[in-house]
Amino acid sequence: MLALPATAVLVLAQQPPVNMTFVPQTKSQAFDAAAEEYRQIWAAEGAHIVQGMERISKLKFPEKSVKAEIYEGPSFSGRGKDPMRLRASYKPDVKKGTLVHELGHRMNAQLKKRPSDLDEHRLLFLYLYDLWVDLYGKEFADAQAAWEKTLKGLYDYESAWNWALAMTREARLARFEDVLKANKK
Repeated sequence: MLALPATAVLVLAQQPPVNMTFVPQTKSQAFDAAAEEYRQIWAAEGAHIVQGMERISKLKFPEKSVKAEIYEGPSFSGRGKDPMRLRASYKPDVKKGTLVHELGHRMNAQLKKRPSDLDEHRLLFLYLYDLWVDLYGKEFADAQAAWEKTLKGLYDYESAWNWALAMTREARLARFEDVLKANKK
């Protein structure tokens, strides 16, 4: 049996189970710097994020590799071979919260059977707030949900967050569990 120093085992345990690459959509200092910031978040937090997502959702992350383009536009989870897109100009905590949000959409893509009253965001919001709490604390989760409520134009985030946060953690997770059960049939 191969013996590894304790520090080597610790480093191996912290490697994210999903390989993420962050590529600037176009060459510019702003996009290069933002891509580097996302890389640093992933290097420091990737394993923690994926473990937290799998624990709270009871799903396995469906991909081993995800490409993210960094640009200046609305963040988007991408699908299959389509890359994730992440906004360059977000503040560091919003970058972290958005990365978790978009990965949640990719996680949920494996849930094909969904009740008609759960659109993509309401499904995600059944556990996203609680995931943020588990990962980074209530203050972070409150700030991210409040920030997302201010997003306008593409989706009514405010109504979806109000709907989700009107439930207790237990009620949100029980509702998500019902979706999981429907997908196991």
